[in-house]
Amino acid sequence: MRDQSAARGMTLVELLTASLLAAFIITGLVRLLDLTLDMWAKGEVRREGLERSNTVLALLADDLRSLHGASSGDLVIDWQPFDHDGDGLPDRVWPRLRMVRQVGAGALQRLQLLELSDNERQAFGMGSTLAADALPLPDPTGLIEVVWAVLPSDQRADPTGILLRGERLLDDETRDSFLAEKFFNSSGLPPAGSLVEVGGGVLWLGIECATQTTLMREGWRVGSELVDACTSWDAFGRERPDPDLTARNVPGTGMPAAGERPLLPRRVRIVLEMERAKDQKRRTTLLHAVTANSTRLEVDDGRRLPDRGSFVLVAGEWMEVLSVGEDFMGVRRGMRETRPKELPRGAMVHFGKQVVVEIPIPLHDDDWRVGS
Repeated sequence: MRDQSAARGMTLVELLTASLLAAFIITGLVRLLDLTLDMWAKGEVRREGLERSNTVLALLADDLRSLHGASSGDLVIDWQPFDHDGDGLPDRVWPRLRMVRQVGAGALQRLQLLELSDNERQAFGMGSTLAADALPLPDPTGLIEVVWAVLPSDQRADPTGILLRGERLLDDETRDSFLAEKFFNSSGLPPAGSLVEVGGGVLWLGIECATQTTLMREGWRVGSELVDACTSWDAFGRERPDPDLTARNVPGTGMPAAGERPLLPRRVRIVLEMERAKDQKRRTTLLHAVTANSTRLEVDDGRRLPDRGSFVLVAGEWMEVLSVGEDFMGVRRGMRETRPKELPRGAMVHFGKQVVVEIPIPLHDDDWRVGS
């Protein structure tokens, strides 16, 4: 009897041990599968975000590479303050680019078709000879005006902006020129319907221009020295960017007097950071209120923070991430022309994958010198 009871006891222990081992293995497999799926999902989100950013930058880069360098050309880059949080005070600045570029006959004809009336467009599509004759031949100069602008989102709680683009024939007398002084109204808004949306979710769009004396061997640096880059541009020196609105409209140091041809930058550096609505669902928030002097921010999930060296936007203030922990991040406060301030508990940590492109301007005039 003792031998049979002992045998039964050993069998029960073995069964329990086997069950525990099986449970551990199944739990491990489930966790491994969950981790794999989470990594795959993050990879897909990152890939989709990069593809979106790269598409926008490719279009903008094509415009800048095709700048017209003769007397009919022009380039204006300036910044406009906006009130995102609705308190009546500007808390963000967004860039605007206006230029004259060269295009092919196909693009010119597309713009000319847009100017036709509905009846003329329908007749042209049906192959009407009269409609085809009514369509003017492509401009032999092949020049159009292009404008890029970022405007605040319609939702005040959304810190992102909307990127818009417009284009018009250079000699189109039916529409105001994008380069006209009053094209943007006093609030920084363009005429209704003049621009089309390229993409939303823009957290940051940085623009830096290299002058003839800018040194870029050790990276780009914006400043007031001859070797520094600048954030605004006026190809004819007409003081169109207003430095009273923001320091980003201050012209580059040592710019020469304008002549009959536009002065174009040697290179333009574009920095784009985008955050979609579904990205915001994966963001972490502050655990406690933070004073304006604190450089350590405690969050509810440090795994959802960006890498060290990234920039984050918290309650309208830009910061550079210096270190990341399980439940905190060390930051440098008041970046990108924002001021350190008290941050409320529960404020979301916004950020986007940074995509950078440097665009050489092949038509810039190499002959001008400082003081000439």
